[in-house]
Amino acid sequence: MKVRIPIHSIPALDSCSRLVHGISPRCLEREDGTIEPLRLGRDDQPDVSRDHKRWLLQSLGIERDALFLLKQTHSDRVVVIDRDKMTPAQVGMQEGDALVTHLKDTPVGVMTADCVPVIVYDRKVHAVGVVHAGRRGTQQGILTKTLDAMKVVYGSRPEQMMVGLGPAIGPCCYEVDEDCVAPFRERGDSWRDFATPGQAGKYWLDLWTANRMQAERAGIAADRIHVHGGCTACHTDRWFSYRKEGQTGRMITLAMLK
Repeated sequence: MKVRIPIHSIPALDSCSRLVHGISPRCLEREDGTIEPLRLGRDDQPDVSRDHKRWLLQSLGIERDALFLLKQTHSDRVVVIDRDKMTPAQVGMQEGDALVTHLKDTPVGVMTADCVPVIVYDRKVHAVGVVHAGRRGTQQGILTKTLDAMKVVYGSRPEQMMVGLGPAIGPCCYEVDEDCVAPFRERGDSWRDFATPGQAGKYWLDLWTANRMQAERAGIAADRIHVHGGCTACHTDRWFSYRKEGQTGRMITLAMLK
């Protein structure tokens, strides 16, 4: 039976003709009209998860039945896929929260359910990175380190790079305690630009702005940084939200070089 998966995208990246990218939705639709959740990260249902990942790739016109994902740990570790013989299983055994590659037809992705998924693309050298930027990863500068890795490995320059930030929990819904903001303050960041005081001892945290500021400090021009703007907690009809729902599914944000 055929299925339809309504893929989301970051509009500014749609103009990049040699880049395929997409953000999975919450649900798929079967040919008979049945709606069911996409189960992309369910270890307890490996066969279903494998099928759904394959359908996701097919929905993006990707013929290769391989998707490279890391064992995400809310870290600042960047993994480089630089050999054609690396398999998804080999990459999946590595811990990290960002993947970069220059290899064509090699879909790389990150899984999220409130954290910020980021795609970094360098048109000139034709290299791409995907980043899982949650609160802890953002505090450790995971996006900064991904941009630095692309500069070192591929010779990427800020004026050649585009950054797209996907759906995540917005500052409208992400209230955190003082101890969650303290690491940003200790780093010397302009934390007040993305942490707004709420009730006593609480802050509303804007991870989109925190990551946009990292990209700008790395030299990426503001007009080359694009934010999707969809709040996962506000729109659980479209996406999964761990903060809003607790135990829930995951979305995949992926990118592939043609």
